[in-house]
Amino acid sequence: MIIDELKNFKNYININEKFKKVSEFLESNDLSNMTAGSYEIDGRDIYVNIDEYKTKAVTDSIPEAHRKYIDIQIVINGHEKIGFANVENGHTELAYDENRDIEFLKAKCEYIKAYAGRFFIFFPQDLHHPCITDDKQSEIKKAVFKIKL
Repeated sequence: MIIDELKNFKNYININEKFKKVSEFLESNDLSNMTAGSYEIDGRDIYVNIDEYKTKAVTDSIPEAHRKYIDIQIVINGHEKIGFANVENGHTELAYDENRDIEFLKAKCEYIKAYAGRFFIFFPQDLHHPCITDDKQSEIKKAVFKIKL
């Protein structure tokens, strides 16, 4: 897992060759003006979901993990907490769904604040628990880039 300020994203483009296309997309698109939906950048190898939702209590959702995709999560508006843990420390709650590339696992997570201007990169070994209420429920607009491995 990587957490940093969005202004530093270019420092990470050598981790995965597809990160450069994400960087180019960020430079040429204003995420705050994009409507909710899914946008292909390089087919289903690289795409971004723009989501709008209200945060929820930590007990109202289950941490998740992916096997085929890396997530790059960027809060556009609002703030939330995102939990994280190593997948090896989780216990399957809902079995892996290959079509959706998602597995839900119970785990003790550490939480960190996510706000506009900060990004998170979650790799397959990174269990993550997004959308969690911080100090009070918040309206969120978020970009989730999906990078196929």
